[in-house]
Amino acid sequence: MIVRIIELVRRYRTIRLSMLATVLDCSVDEILYAVDGLDNNSVLHVRGRSLVSDEPIAQSDISVRMHSRFAEKNAIGKLAASLIKDGECLLIEAGSTPSFFVNHLKEKKNLSIATTSPLIAESLVRHSRTCNVELIGGRLEAYTTALHGDETHARIRDLDADWSILSPTSICTRKGACYFHKVDAETSSLMQRSAKKTMMLSDSSKLGVPSRYSAQTIQGVDVFITDNNGELGFAEVSHHFEKTNVFHAIPEEADNEDYVLLNS
Repeated sequence: MIVRIIELVRRYRTIRLSMLATVLDCSVDEILYAVDGLDNNSVLHVRGRSLVSDEPIAQSDISVRMHSRFAEKNAIGKLAASLIKDGECLLIEAGSTPSFFVNHLKEKKNLSIATTSPLIAESLVRHSRTCNVELIGGRLEAYTTALHGDETHARIRDLDADWSILSPTSICTRKGACYFHKVDAETSSLMQRSAKKTMMLSDSSKLGVPSRYSAQTIQGVDVFITDNNGELGFAEVSHHFEKTNVFHAIPEEADNEDYVLLNS
């Protein structure tokens, strides 16, 4: 059982004990007993009613992430979009949560949007008639969905955006906003410096989970949005957002898709 538990925690980074018990067809007590039996455990820890990864792990493929925690990400994106005003200039990084965010910008008028994500740029062009969309040039590698490199950085430096919209790989207890790949952390830091304000979007599964490269800048974050299931995890990372406007989005429906994915 413990091998399967570790496999699922590594895959999802944060997973509810009740969900894990359902998938493994066992009791929560049996899961806790198995975890207690780990020698020199540096893989995971129990946080409230969840198991949380203690290992820096690369994110799953974007096609998987777009269907994982759908309700939470959609609620975060909807709340974030409500804070955007007509005519503003946005600098948006790649990611599943930013992809949900742009879906809620359809009613906004005269936005100027620059993004490092081909997926987000295509979505905006297809569904918005009033946005001016720029796909920032650069290199694209198999391990990331974001364009990066010298060309990317040069263009970001030239921009004067009202908002940078970011969604880090994790919010680490010690290092704040973090990414698994160095190029993504570098791009995120530059985006923050090239915008008047920064809005950070993170579902609660990312809170308190370690990653490798910090993108927590001195200027800090203006707005941080997570889902309403993140209170316990947020307590562990709240010191990174002391001067930040923090919002908790409320999902409109229960998150059932994790069960489907866990069995796929």
